[in-house]
Amino acid sequence: MKRLLVIRQGALGDLIHVSPSLTAIQVARPEVEIHFLSSPAYASLLELFPAIDRVWAWDKRLGWPGLFRLASELRQAGIDGVVNLHPSFKTWVLTQLIQPAGQALYHKEKLRVKGQAQRAIPRRHAVADFYEPFRRLLSLPSLADPVPRLALPEAASGENSSEKPVQKSVTERWVGVIPGVGGKRGNRAWLPESYQQLIQALLTDKQVKILLIGGPDERALAEQLCQAVPDIDRRLVNHCGRHDLTGTMHLLAACDLVIGGDTGPMHLAAALGRPLIGLYGPTSAARTGPLGASPSNLLTPPESLACWPCEQPTCPLTGDDHLRCMRDIPVADVLTTCRALLAAH
Repeated sequence: MKRLLVIRQGALGDLIHVSPSLTAIQVARPEVEIHFLSSPAYASLLELFPAIDRVWAWDKRLGWPGLFRLASELRQAGIDGVVNLHPSFKTWVLTQLIQPAGQALYHKEKLRVKGQAQRAIPRRHAVADFYEPFRRLLSLPSLADPVPRLALPEAASGENSSEKPVQKSVTERWVGVIPGVGGKRGNRAWLPESYQQLIQALLTDKQVKILLIGGPDERALAEQLCQAVPDIDRRLVNHCGRHDLTGTMHLLAACDLVIGGDTGPMHLAAALGRPLIGLYGPTSAARTGPLGASPSNLLTPPESLACWPCEQPTCPLTGDDHLRCMRDIPVADVLTTCRALLAAH
């Protein structure tokens, strides 16, 4: 095999979890040229992965004609192997059109049991899940280093650039808060009132500055928090929706601590090596939590709450039990962990 195509449309956290597999291929099979097919939104991220030789951006809005043109271009590029990490009818058709000599499919490890029963069963992490089809297709050894790592790209420069290099004073401690989880699966987010209490408590330390970090989907929530929290000396700054990927990475890299739920920017912060606190309720920290982070910094509801993790896209419960897994992560516990990490770093 000379040219391997990897297909994964997103999301951000998934792409970061795939990166250790690509590094392992580069080490074990350096003769294999790695091509990666994803959506245009993630092309700039994938270009930061040193193991990838070429990034292909597939805009699904171009429909079937666009898919057929893409297949023709991939055949001309000499693709002779495919690992499809995004199984769908269209990616299956694309693979058939390419007609690679070798191919493997990703099958997500799922457990039939949920909640408390699931917690008793050892989980394979998503990084290991993604590695399996590569291991089978290329006869690779066990994954030696499963921790995703990203190098910080150069910051944009120039008078017209909106992405100026991040600067902070020597005495400041920056805490990045990711208040939302994107436009989908909102049940993964800690409650706004919990973030409000945490931010107010952190700002009592005059050296702490809070950066609200996220995409356009978090902009309204971040504005709500800015209005709700008294901030006389302007140490609460809303960066949500204001930066591209490079700017967001530089913000995260400058933070002394990052706090958030199971969402892409949290995995980005982990890959940049930042200290972090992950808040996990409906999803399993054992399966999708940032590798390399201390388990004690991945906070979950009390063991007595039987419904978590449910791994559902929305909370199926109503009334007082609705979103209880996230509501039952105490602000006091998060604050105590924050202060301990800030003191240690």
